[in-house]
Amino acid sequence: LVAAVLLLINRYVPLALALLAPVIVNILLFHLLMALAGLPLALVVTVLWIVVFLSVRSAFAGLLQQRVPA
Repeated sequence: LVAAVLLLINRYVPLALALLAPVIVNILLFHLLMALAGLPLALVVTVLWIVVFLSVRSAFAGLLQQRVPA
């Protein structure tokens, strides 16, 4: 609920995406492995999450960089 409000008011969008990611993964895997009837909606939610993630991916750049120990 908190993540949805953050997305709706367009504040702290990267935080909202980070909060929603594990929930969406669980929803997707549940429908993929146990209840195929809900899979189309789970895929739509996943695609929408990816679209929003791609729009703010610069906020996650530090997490996705390979670092070489000095």
